[in-house]
Amino acid sequence: MRQKQEVSAFAGELISWWSWRPGIKPRNALILGGLISLVALLLACIGLITLVAGIVDSVSQPLQVTGVVAAHFRNSYDRQPHLRIHLSTSGFPGEILPSVSDSAFVAIHDNDHILLDYSPNLHILYALEGNDQYYMLPSSGSLGIFVGAVALLLLGTVLLLYPAVLAYWGWRDLHDRKGNYGTTAKIISLRAAVQTRTNRPGLTPRPTRTWYGVALCFIGASSQEQVLTFAIREEVYHSLHRGDVVHVTYSPCLHYVYALKPVEPEEAGELAE
Repeated sequence: MRQKQEVSAFAGELISWWSWRPGIKPRNALILGGLISLVALLLACIGLITLVAGIVDSVSQPLQVTGVVAAHFRNSYDRQPHLRIHLSTSGFPGEILPSVSDSAFVAIHDNDHILLDYSPNLHILYALEGNDQYYMLPSSGSLGIFVGAVALLLLGTVLLLYPAVLAYWGWRDLHDRKGNYGTTAKIISLRAAVQTRTNRPGLTPRPTRTWYGVALCFIGASSQEQVLTFAIREEVYHSLHRGDVVHVTYSPCLHYVYALKPVEPEEAGELAE
């Protein structure tokens, strides 16, 4: 009798169908979460290495490379002055076209031998030295690299959190099958959520996918965790009705439903008493 009162109370309340535990197969969670975690970890590592290298470059002496000015020209797109410089140092391109200031464009002549200042780790060109003068480049790109490194680090960190937990849950459920939960519960709600999409032109209609779920009130559960929602297959959804007493077996971490079977009427009557 007490169980009937609890189910009636839950039926009148709003059920939250959102959950951090997606209810997918542990093997799929391990593969999907592991792959996304690897990509996120790679992005975070690239951002961190680039950021550290940039900080070290900012306090280090420049790497100086010798070059010969081959030509002067202005870019037809932005009308900025540029120099065509030939390099012969191993590990650097044979020709570069840096944007320079107007003073450097006038003071440096064709066939002049100049020194190019690169950052030692990231190899960012940020200054020229010629005719006993020092010319900073107007746009070395170092600020953009710093911003990009920080963005990669933050993006990788954010992307890593939930997929790593998902992979860990999948691993736990796969290696601890004996720890699967099996209990008796009563169905208090069923849901079929259709994913709607805006119609787009095409020869064939775009398919829609329906998510099927069930909300269960556990018989004999503590008051803090009496109701849980689960994702179920379509055929299981159509075989269930609100108020049915069922026996459910599910994984403890991902809440993947292995089995959901109705309880015989005689046994259900005994449990409700």
